[in-house]
Amino acid sequence: MAAFVGAATAGGFLLHRAAVIERQTLRMQQLGSLVFQLQDISSQAQVAGGMTPAVAADRVRALAAADTAFQLIQAHDRATSERIRASYVAYTRDSTRAFDQAAADNGAVPASEQRQVELRLAGFESQIDSEVDRQARATSVTNPNARLALIIAAAAAAFLITVLIWQFEMQRRAGRIDRDNAERSEELMRLRNDFTAAVSHELRTPLTSILGYLELIKDNDSVERPPDEDAFLAVVQRNAERLMRLVSDLLLVAEVESGMLTLQIEDVDLGGLAAECVEAAQPTADGNRIRLNLNRGLSEPLRADPIRLAQMMDNLVSNAIKFTPVDGHVTVSTTVRGGEAVFEVADSGIGVATVDQAQLFDRFFRTRAAVARATPGTGLGLTITKAIVDAHGGSIDVTSAVGVGTTFRVRLPLSHASPDEPPTPTRSTPTPA
Repeated sequence: MAAFVGAATAGGFLLHRAAVIERQTLRMQQLGSLVFQLQDISSQAQVAGGMTPAVAADRVRALAAADTAFQLIQAHDRATSERIRASYVAYTRDSTRAFDQAAADNGAVPASEQRQVELRLAGFESQIDSEVDRQARATSVTNPNARLALIIAAAAAAFLITVLIWQFEMQRRAGRIDRDNAERSEELMRLRNDFTAAVSHELRTPLTSILGYLELIKDNDSVERPPDEDAFLAVVQRNAERLMRLVSDLLLVAEVESGMLTLQIEDVDLGGLAAECVEAAQPTADGNRIRLNLNRGLSEPLRADPIRLAQMMDNLVSNAIKFTPVDGHVTVSTTVRGGEAVFEVADSGIGVATVDQAQLFDRFFRTRAAVARATPGTGLGLTITKAIVDAHGGSIDVTSAVGVGTTFRVRLPLSHASPDEPPTPTRSTPTPA
């Protein structure tokens, strides 16, 4: 845990440092541009044979802008401002004197004075180039170090998650503690849930930081990166997002097991939610050459939590697509039957063996077929789905045959409470271990 947090913190600090250097480089380049603009205005006064009111006003504005740019550099990096201060002050002093002389003598400036100004300008330009090169070197060192720190943090997070899943799997295989140790078993379960919630919570904040800084690196077009580094960053981002989803699932399971799953109840159109779910899953189905259909039957509003129901639908539909072979089909149906809202997902997939069906909703359980096919997954989706259905007072059942397909059917009670009734939190019943 310490290595993970330390690497994420170091990566964040280095990325912040790189961003500070980039912004200071832009300020230096802006100051150089303003100084050249100031010199152009002085040249205009000489070519025009004297100073016009418009030229004088332009120079006042240009000098004020250059002074403001220098003050910004000084405010953000005093050491840099001290290194360029002498050449900047010398140039503005000599160019102002030459400009005033040109204004007084109808644009005429002695050759020696003109050479002095040009030397001052060349010295200032050299100083700006030197500072920009120095900052570029600092950035070239900071960015790779930041990326390395983030990669180490993501690897550490993956290791922690793996250890956590291994611990749960060992506990599941160990079986139940006998009745004489029931009190001790409850205490161990509480400690395990507290540990799960604490670790998941501690992982969420650094993972959020990793994802944010990864976006910052990818959006930084001012630094050229080799193609292999972009590929490495894509791998880090993909795995960090997968870990974030797993952490969210673990937190939700902890809420369910502690009886603290809260529902925000409101009027819900089950058919509309199903349509949104199918629309979101359509690209995945198309990519796997699977026909995804929606049958919207009778519809009646029900009182439920739309976010949790959408999560339940997404879990069932994504599972159906995942375990359906190419050229198969998945059908999503909604209707009202016997005073209940019914949501059904039927597929022509590989099916679930009878011996596995009794354990489908257990935490971290994966069917033999899923393990044999090395299908990605954590075994939490159906556990969360059943917890959401139970929290709504509904039921879920499965019908499946190997090589034929699987049908999940969710039944939810309709509530005829007034639509003006405010959403009320509902506690779920803890899922037994």
